[in-house]
Order: sequence, then structure tokens, then C-alpha cells
Amino acid sequence: MQYYQPDSLSDAVDRLKEADEAKIVAGGQSMMPLLRQGLISPDRLVDITNIPDLNQVTISGRSVEIGALVTYSELLETDLCTELDLLRDAIEAIADVPVRNAGTIGGGVSHADPAQDLPPALQCLDAQVVSFDGKETRRHDLTEFFLDYYLTELAPHEIVTGIEFEMPPAHSGGTYASDTEAPGGWSTAGIAALIIPDEDDGETCVDARLAYCAGAPVPERVSSEIEETLIGNRIDREIVDEVATAIISDLELIDDVGDDIEYRKHLFRVMTKRAISTALERSEAPPLVEASQ
Repeated sequence: MQYYQPDSLSDAVDRLKEADEAKIVAGGQSMMPLLRQGLISPDRLVDITNIPDLNQVTISGRSVEIGALVTYSELLETDLCTELDLLRDAIEAIADVPVRNAGTIGGGVSHADPAQDLPPALQCLDAQVVSFDGKETRRHDLTEFFLDYYLTELAPHEIVTGIEFEMPPAHSGGTYASDTEAPGGWSTAGIAALIIPDEDDGETCVDARLAYCAGAPVPERVSSEIEETLIGNRIDREIVDEVATAIISDLELIDDVGDDIEYRKHLFRVMTKRAISTALERSEAPPLVEASQ
């Protein structure tokens, strides 16, 4: 197997184009287990860790840019995660400290594992994936970026260079709730929620975003019809129950990951209620109440 460590994006793309089965490697938290288990056998590894300017977190006004080589731990230590509960919760749910110390944002998104914790949070932030194909920089809507199990819309020689999104309003609230079979393991049910109340009356929900992982072949933003259930009124327990039920009917669960499907539906129902309740508590809206009489 050939190994290259280019020092520019253009050189990296050229190295990828030269080989029949080339793979990009950075932190190695996704790639190395696949290599050790013989699940992949590329003829070339292109290590992008020496490419400059991909390890920065830049905040300009409300715009956020996260370089592809920023590790989960590095991002967790930034003021961005202090301000954004949604992002912090999702990163803290990722495996364990060694994985977070080595795993990179770009590597995780490119890997497209359906049980990844971070993509649902980024989908709630309307994030875009930035990539370079040797000629131009492209931006991909993260809700359309994942195509199937471990498959994205990236071309074979295309490299993820970062993630971009706009900060949500300061009076909004967000969180990520998940369940796992064992500490450090993959999530068996994960839900991200972002609730934005009306800035004037403080309680009417004017925008709600929900996304989940481990419930379908790809991390997925829930349908607009489900999200709209939360919009236009003060959120109460009856509305939350209705949304949780709707999400359960939307799942595409498979029965080969340990737990049976009915139990996992139960987990998604619980995680959905927990995520919406916590997001609401963290917003400037009043806490969750019983249904209006």
C-alpha cells in the first residue's frame, strides 16, 4: 500500500486521482479499524494532516467555519461549544476521550456512519459541508449529503475541507439526547433538537428543528411536517407526545444491531421527549407544561 502526505489540497486531490482505490486518512478513528479488520484494502492512503488551514475554528459575526482537521476534543474546548449546548452535547456523546482526541470533524462526516452523534446536531444548525475537488470549492447541504450507509455525494477524489453554519438566535435552546448499549459504544438512538421561541412573546415556537441518527441508513433531519407540529403555539406535553409518535413512524430500523426493533422505538420515543424538553428549558421560552385545557 502506498502512503503519501501531501502539503496542499491540490496535491492531495492529484494523489487521489492517480490511484484506483485511494482513501483519505487524518485522525484514523474510522479508517484504521476498517483496515485492521480487512473490510477495505485501498492501494493508496493520502494523509491530509500536513495540509495547512484545515485545523482552525473561525467565528465571524454569526458565521461559523470549522476546519476538517479540527478534532472533536479541540472543538469541545472552544467558546463555540460553551455557547452552543446542542453542539457540545453531541460531541460529548461521541465514544470516549481517546476517540475524541484523534477523530476529526471532516473524517467523521466523510465516513457517513448512520449512528454518528454529530451529524444530527449539525443538521439542526442547517450546516453545509465544504469540499474541494481540485478545481472548485463546493458546498453541500448536510441534510442531502448522506446518500446511504457509509455513502455520501462526494466524488472519489473530493476532499471535505470544513463545515459552515450560522449561529442560531441567542434566545433559542438546543440539545442532543442519545442512548448507547455500553459506554463508548455506538448510539442506538440519537435525537438532536433546536427550539426557537418568538423573541417578542417569549413562548410561541417560531422554528423547530429535529434530526436523528441510528434510526435510518443515514443521519436524517425529520420531515418538515413533523417539525411544523411544534411551530405556532406554546409547546406542551401533548404536542411533544404527538411529535415523538410521528418520529417513530418515520424510522427505518433494522434488527441486526442487538436490540429488537420495538425496544429501539421505545428508546427513540424517550430520547425525543427528552431532547425537546431540554431544548425548551434551555431556550428563553417557559418550561414544558401539560396540554392546554
